Amino acid sequence: HRNGIKKTRRPKKMSMQGMNCKFVRNQAFAKRGMNCTPEEKEQRLAAQKEAQKKMEEKKVTERAERLKELEEGAKATKK
Repeated sequence: HRNGIKKTRRPKKMSMQGMNCKFVRNQAFAKRGMNCTPEEKEQRLAAQKEAQKKMEEKKVTERAERLKELEEGAKATKK
């Protein structure tokens, strides 16, 4: 063996061949979505916090309504 027995080179990127194409496509979009400026990141975080507050308020109101309905149902069954 004049130049020696060479080891095969390992690929830098894993092959996407044979993977779920829907997953691969979504992964690419997700990676592009991660690239943003610090200002955009702050805006996104603010929007996320606002959405979280709205969801928490909605959850509390729905729970109160559900408890009210259950109480009314319990009163109706006692009579």
